[in-house]
Amino acid sequence: MIEIKNLSFHYSQKRPVYRNLNLKIEKGSVSAILGLNGAGKTTLLNLISGFLIPKEGSCKVCYYESSKRYPEMLQELFLVSDISEFPNMIIDKFRKLYADFYPRFDTNLFANCLAEFNLSPQQSLKHLSFGEKRKVMLSFALATHCKLLLFDEPTNGLDIPSKSTFRKMIAANLEEDQTILLATHQVRDLGNLMDRIIIEHQGKIILSETTEHISEKLLFGMKVSDVHPNDLFYSDENVASNECVAINRNGYSGKLDIEQLFNAAISNPQKLISVFND
Repeated sequence: MIEIKNLSFHYSQKRPVYRNLNLKIEKGSVSAILGLNGAGKTTLLNLISGFLIPKEGSCKVCYYESSKRYPEMLQELFLVSDISEFPNMIIDKFRKLYADFYPRFDTNLFANCLAEFNLSPQQSLKHLSFGEKRKVMLSFALATHCKLLLFDEPTNGLDIPSKSTFRKMIAANLEEDQTILLATHQVRDLGNLMDRIIIEHQGKIILSETTEHISEKLLFGMKVSDVHPNDLFYSDENVASNECVAINRNGYSGKLDIEQLFNAAISNPQKLISVFND
């Protein structure tokens, strides 16, 4: 679905965003991109969408070079960006204007998703809040039935009930051959949906593994006192419970804590790489 090879990109030559980036994402997965603020998550989504052009290397979506933005690729890709600029029109006119770009657009699904978010097709986009505009775009994205859906911080602006609604809508409507890529800080909001975690750090991918494989390699929520020093991967001394991440020697999978995983990865990226290359 997505294949990135030896990709380099910068806005300024003094501050490269990516150097020789490599990443492959198979179809039918729900993947999350995690990284520090400014690490390049939004840039990566824009490279995949073809809005940005690599300085070196390649980025392909469905075997098409993304920067060429071929119609055959664009009708199978939809990006929900973190920008809330909308034309001054009612929701249903927006749907009529843009739905024809997507051959499998489902008008009934769009209406149902809006209803789940307590929105009407006759409401004006101009008068919606930021969170309500997000709901419109999330609904539109699901209704396209595109093979690749890209979400940049999808739960920004959503209240707690709406986050739950969004999770349920994805779970109910995602097809087996659809691929979702989420760039998010809100891992608690979407953690149950993810089957692959991608962590980027200092211009490189330091982890791209299934949640199942991560749970086979690492244990989360262990007490430091219960872990052999050689197996201790990460601990946060500021946490009262003094929980840690440890190398899994037991041969069974535990519960994945994505926040602990991210903190462990950023604190010791080389050790993380060595654990998963072992």
